[in-house]
Amino acid sequence: MNGGPAIHVRGLSVHAGGRAILKLDEFTVPPGELLGLLGLNGAGKSTLLRCLLGLQRHARGVVDVLGRPVHALPAFALCRLRQSIGYVPQVLSTHSELPLTTREVVAIGRTGRAGLFRRLQREDWRIVDEWLERLDLRAAARQGYAELSGGQQRKALIARAMSQQPELLLLDEPTANLDLGARERMVGCIQQLHEQTGVTIVLVCHELEVLPPACRRVALLEDGRLTATGAPEQVFDGARVASLYGAGLGVVHRGGRHAVLPAGGTR
Repeated sequence: MNGGPAIHVRGLSVHAGGRAILKLDEFTVPPGELLGLLGLNGAGKSTLLRCLLGLQRHARGVVDVLGRPVHALPAFALCRLRQSIGYVPQVLSTHSELPLTTREVVAIGRTGRAGLFRRLQREDWRIVDEWLERLDLRAAARQGYAELSGGQQRKALIARAMSQQPELLLLDEPTANLDLGARERMVGCIQQLHEQTGVTIVLVCHELEVLPPACRRVALLEDGRLTATGAPEQVFDGARVASLYGAGLGVVHRGGRHAVLPAGGTR
């Protein structure tokens, strides 16, 4: 890091099908923050993540990540930058035709850091095993990744990302399609991860319930534009929740957690 913001976006626009699907005048994430990036489906959240990774075509503007101008970097330099960015995608792919164990999946992240054509050394495997332990996956290390539950698979992907020793972690809806118990365990996992490492995290979601207490600031995207940023309690008041999610809904903020409920149940 260069001492500046982890992410600084200026004048960013992305067009597709003749219309702007993302248009941000300015967007900044300081180092060490856990930012919640929220919005309805199609608001532009995943598009923004692709811009941060240098994967989005037809993007114009300035996107600085970890002090580097993403869209101005040659391919080799962009690959080097991505080694410092952990990314956990929304869509899970089990690749059942490739029977990898959980430990081997986590080791993929270390391979990206160490170099594609370099054999992993003892220190690399130590880091892989450390993240298996820290995310409570040690017992599943030799189990096939495709055999894991959805929650365990997402933990394995977070372990894979963290084995890179990233400066920035991008989580794209890590609780999607999880049952309530698995969702809460994932929220606790993200909270603990941030407390223990201080890594900068951008957590993409569309439900307030999945924000961990460590998330002190949120950014709201609507139709590709940043419409509000601030503490969750300030951004998601009753009026905005009703506007976004429907009349008759309210919001409860308690103990650093947040929930949308029918208006009669928010007292």
